[in-house]
Amino acid sequence: MKKLSLLIALGSFVFLSIAKPSINVTAFESYSRQMQDLSARYIADKKFDYANKAIEKWIESYNTLSANEKGQYNDVYSAIMYQQACTYTQTNELYKALKSLKESVRTGFSNSDQALNDPNLKELSSYTEFKKIIQSISKS
Repeated sequence: MKKLSLLIALGSFVFLSIAKPSINVTAFESYSRQMQDLSARYIADKKFDYANKAIEKWIESYNTLSANEKGQYNDVYSAIMYQQACTYTQTNELYKALKSLKESVRTGFSNSDQALNDPNLKELSSYTEFKKIIQSISKS
């Protein structure tokens, strides 16, 4: 019950903070940690529609950063895109999932073992494009 209350409180805080997409860099770091935890929790709980909505809001907040600030947060953007690839795969939007995974790799994701063994990406493993993405990580 305590975990549920904490999750509800965190969700309420996050969704209240989502209402104002303009965000400063210091707040973005904290916000990103919360959004990563929230979307990961939704993915783990198989609530992929909620995860997609949280990720979309996370991307909106990232897009409010200046170009220079975005450059400082490539790792965050890469994590966003990876989680988006997971949720798109689970909602059977495989083209979007491959596109998100490719973007994640382009911006710094480099853990081919994680991608190959992630049950949320399993449906992608038979696609040639997925194999190309994994090979591009291995070559780096």
